[in-house]
Amino acid sequence: MTDDPSSRYAGETPINLPENRRDAEYYSDAFVEFLGRLDVDYVFLLPGSSFRGLHDSLVNFGRNHKPKLIMGIHEQAVIAMAHGYAKATGKLGVCMIHNLVGLMNGSMAVYNAFADQVPLMVIGGSGPLDPAERRWVDWLHCANPQSEIVKSYVKWSDDPVTGQATLDALARGAKIAMTQPAGPVYVTADCGVQEQKIAGSLHMPDQRRWQAGPPVAANPQALAKAAELLLNAKLPLIVGGRLGLNPASTAVLTELVELTGAAYQDDLAMIAFPTGHPQNLSGERKLVHEADVVLAIDCRDLASLLNGYTNDRTEVAQGRDKAGRTVIDLSLNGMAPTSWSYLSSSQAPIDVQLSADPLFGTQQLTDAVRQKLQSNDALQASVKSRKAIIAERHNALRTRQRETAKKDWNSRPITPARLVSEIHDAVKHKKWQLAVRNQASFPEGVWQFAGAGDYLGHNGGGGVGYGPGAAVGAAIAARDAGRFCVAIFGDGDYAMYASAIWTAVHYRAPMLCVINNNNTWGNDERHQIEVAKDRNRPRENAWIGQRMVDPAIDHATNARSYGAWAAGPVTEPDELSKVLLEAVKQVESGRVAVLDVHTRL
Repeated sequence: MTDDPSSRYAGETPINLPENRRDAEYYSDAFVEFLGRLDVDYVFLLPGSSFRGLHDSLVNFGRNHKPKLIMGIHEQAVIAMAHGYAKATGKLGVCMIHNLVGLMNGSMAVYNAFADQVPLMVIGGSGPLDPAERRWVDWLHCANPQSEIVKSYVKWSDDPVTGQATLDALARGAKIAMTQPAGPVYVTADCGVQEQKIAGSLHMPDQRRWQAGPPVAANPQALAKAAELLLNAKLPLIVGGRLGLNPASTAVLTELVELTGAAYQDDLAMIAFPTGHPQNLSGERKLVHEADVVLAIDCRDLASLLNGYTNDRTEVAQGRDKAGRTVIDLSLNGMAPTSWSYLSSSQAPIDVQLSADPLFGTQQLTDAVRQKLQSNDALQASVKSRKAIIAERHNALRTRQRETAKKDWNSRPITPARLVSEIHDAVKHKKWQLAVRNQASFPEGVWQFAGAGDYLGHNGGGGVGYGPGAAVGAAIAARDAGRFCVAIFGDGDYAMYASAIWTAVHYRAPMLCVINNNNTWGNDERHQIEVAKDRNRPRENAWIGQRMVDPAIDHATNARSYGAWAAGPVTEPDELSKVLLEAVKQVESGRVAVLDVHTRL
């Protein structure tokens, strides 16, 4: 084999190793062996001396294969990569972070994963625990305990002090992270322990005995009551939430929606149901106030859902406890760990609580509904009548949404609705997956989703900068699964961690990245407009301290410096389809394509 590293970059294959892998010699070797047994495909990292032993073991003991190293250029992006990969695959995402400095850099990304209930294991290099072994810089980087930084927003953490204890912590942490409701865990790996030779016997945990348990089932009496309420409602509404990450959810949800004759809506920043299904009324914001029975399945913020996710502070509390509306909650939210933040602190009144695994509970509820419908002609007729009415509303709603998307179609700057429509037209015949999208500017009803697994959802905790890293993690998963990865970024979100593009290019993870670039922190500029309006002050000044101009960021040139194909800024509406066609061809050839499109606020 040649010694020229450039010939080995794509696979990053280690050289000059024994023909057969030897038994673990160091504790860090054992840690890598156990990660492989846990079926961990990748470890996302930014290099750091506090896990140099682990790094060496991944390469020279594990041969950089299962798990394979994926390197990023900032800790927040690295953790977001593991986050995006976990959502795309349903598997445990694993990343390694360098002691205090790395963890402080990446802490926002840990909070995002916590809020998003994503199974993630953060392994933090630390120490040495023995003060006699610490260099001067180690004193700056050590803490007791190091996990204190993120304890308030992980499911579990441990700071083990021996090799065996670290192995045991990895086993326990993996199980806790994957147990529903899922979430991140943090395990420190002392650098001194990593580099110790294994002395005496070492017990390797049996990974088969450290798996998440079977799904939690709902109470039979509560199921029967929920089924009766749904079937006897005048206008029942079913809302699907985080189960939209599991492709198996769509068929189960579809059967329940059709059996009950209910209207359906996807929860905020989730997709679990076919856009074109005649009972899908996603985008009809006032529907939750019309419904007399609302079934929320795995929805992260029930209180906000019930008030229609209003942005008007004067209306926030008004819709939560609407008279005459019955609320059924099917989730494990009550079992989710709490945080020192107000995450999930907003309370909603619940009439029937179905505490169950969302998918399994939905299957149970479907069975209960089917039983009540048997030989009940009156209920069956009522369901049929509701379905016909809802189908008419669906057709009218989708017509309005298409018309709204066409408004100002040829305007400059380009409307976000046209941008999204053109992207969809360019990829609709591909086996696509939408990893990231703008939430506020994404037009409902335009993009045709087949159901769960087509879109990977929001960042969870509101941390801007999530998009590029998460998209790269999703692109790696899409590459392995043969899917076409698409990401639509806001320009601020993208600019924060554009360096993640290098990782996608380096590891040959093709994806189409489109920057919805309004050259401003759009959400905050709208807030300034609102405040100026309320105070009777000039709205014309809202852009100051918001616009990213003079100079405008040259995103295309920046992306090319990371090795991507790039074009833009695209400013003419009629140029969009042609440039997108070329970008799609580039992705199909195995490249990362970045397209910068100037849009209106």
